[in-house]
Amino acid sequence: MKIEIWSDVVCPWCWIGKQRFEQGLALLGDEAPQVEVTLRPFLLDPDAGTTPVPLREAYQAKFGSAERTAQILTQTQATARAEGLPMDFDQGQVRVTTLPAHRLMWLAGCEGVQAAVGEALFRAHFVHGRNLAEPQTLIEAAAAGGIPAERVTALLAGEEGREEIDAQLARAQALGIQSVPTFVVNDRYALQGAQPPEAFAQALRQIAAETAQPAGPAGGDRCDVDGCA
Repeated sequence: MKIEIWSDVVCPWCWIGKQRFEQGLALLGDEAPQVEVTLRPFLLDPDAGTTPVPLREAYQAKFGSAERTAQILTQTQATARAEGLPMDFDQGQVRVTTLPAHRLMWLAGCEGVQAAVGEALFRAHFVHGRNLAEPQTLIEAAAAGGIPAERVTALLAGEEGREEIDAQLARAQALGIQSVPTFVVNDRYALQGAQPPEAFAQALRQIAAETAQPAGPAGGDRCDVDGCA
C-alpha cells in the first residue's frame, strides 16, 4: 500500500496526525498491510522568509489577539502531549520558510531515511524551538538519518531538489489539497486531518479490502471516519 503524507514540518497537526496514523496502523496487528510511506511537501506559509519572526507574534497577527493565540497553542500542545509528543511552545519557536527543510526531506527520501529526518525536524521545531531555515538545524536533523553535514551544505548552497519540490507542490494543488495533513493512499483515496487512530485503522482496513476486489471507476475516491466512497 503506497501512502503519501502531505504535510509541513511547522504544522503541529501534521506531527500529531503522523503519530495517530502510525498508531492506527499498529492497531491492525496481523491485518496491517505492508506500507510504503513518503512524506510530501506543503507550504502552510508560502510568504514566510528566512528572517525569523517570533511564532507567538506571527500567530497574534493572524488570530487577532495574544489571548486567542495562547488558547490555540495551549490546546494544541495539550493534544500533542496526550499522544506522547513533547510539544512545547515556550521554546521560542519562530516563523520562517520551510522550503529548505522540504529540500532536505527530498534528499532524505532519495537516501531512504525520510522517516528519521522528518521526525528530527518536527522535534527541532516543536520540542527545541530551533530555526528550520538555519543550516545548522538542518545539518543536525540530517544526522538523524546518517546524512553527512557536507552533503547538506552542498544541497543548501545550490538549487538541488528545488525543481522536484516545486513539482510536488504543484501536484498537491492539482489534487486539491488545501489543508494538511492529507494522506493519499494508492493514488486514489484521501484521508484528511489528524483523525483518531481507530479511524485510520478502519479506513486502511476498508481500502485494503477494496483493493483486493476488482477495480471500479478510477479517481475521485475519498475516505473519512465513516469509510470510503
